[in-house]
Amino acid sequence: MRKKNRNNVRLYIYLIALGVGIVLLSLLIFSKPTPVYEEKEFPVLGTIVRVKVAGDKVSTNVLLNVAERELYRIHNKFSPNVEGSVVKKLNEERSIIFDEETLFLFQASINYSIITGGAFDPTIRPLLELWGFDDVNSKKRVPSQEEINEKLKMVDYRFINIDEDKKEISLLKDGVKVDLGGIAKGYAIDLVIQKIKEIDPNATGFVDAGGDIGIIGPKFGELAWVIGIRDPFSNDSLKPIDTIYLTNGAVVTSGDYERFFIQDGKKYHHILDPEDGYPADNASSVTVIAEKAMIADAFSTALFVLGYDNPALEYFTNFGVQAMLISPTGESTETSGFDYFREKLK
Repeated sequence: MRKKNRNNVRLYIYLIALGVGIVLLSLLIFSKPTPVYEEKEFPVLGTIVRVKVAGDKVSTNVLLNVAERELYRIHNKFSPNVEGSVVKKLNEERSIIFDEETLFLFQASINYSIITGGAFDPTIRPLLELWGFDDVNSKKRVPSQEEINEKLKMVDYRFINIDEDKKEISLLKDGVKVDLGGIAKGYAIDLVIQKIKEIDPNATGFVDAGGDIGIIGPKFGELAWVIGIRDPFSNDSLKPIDTIYLTNGAVVTSGDYERFFIQDGKKYHHILDPEDGYPADNASSVTVIAEKAMIADAFSTALFVLGYDNPALEYFTNFGVQAMLISPTGESTETSGFDYFREKLK
């Protein structure tokens, strides 16, 4: 009888050990290690682009190399300051034969110009050159009214002609020049995310191009990324005036603190109004959330130009954007769905 009890005890011990072994084996097989993020910075697209990513099936270094390659490819192809770019060639030669990517970006620029009534306008470059905002090394100055009036004659997105039969983009008036800076940076972010997802669908992280942020995937595969919206009235670039949470999509903030100069005690920033040729003065910051960074990029510029008291602000939610605007005196207004992104658990 005693021997039987001993055998029963042994059996129970074996069963318990077997159960523990099965549990440990299951944890080993089915649990995944916490993603290890790596990041790299690239001086490109007129800013510093920071890519933070963790691979799932592919080495993180491979993903960072993919990001670097795409960022510089877009920069070299569409920057108006790069020799041989399609934009520089168009501005100099007045017409180019386009490929599908070039057609897409130019057509998107024109579409956003139409939607925003010209508040977004890719032919703004003559004015940017006049003020010295076309390049970081250009001399900044306040031009005369006569100079501005002359350049305004060359600013109108309708001066861009797209002939799909001939596969040709041309400029219809002498002096017209194109600058895709208000859309190319967002497009580059979207393309980097797309390329990363193509080779590693479960990769996570984000791309931050100087205020333009696109989400590759949720933090650790499930958590929202915490994004601070910069206080436009603080000299501390890390001081937030608000916070949002994103697991996907993109957010872009345009502010009068990004590129500016001060003359005779007055600040002049780079977001110019295509209607009067001066820096738009009815907003200090505009934050736009959208599914794609290119969309948010274009609308952040347009809504900044349209200003804080734009009565049609809610109308733009029809195009998939939510926005918050901060006035030069510190008041804020926002679209009806913007508050959703302040919820940490969303």
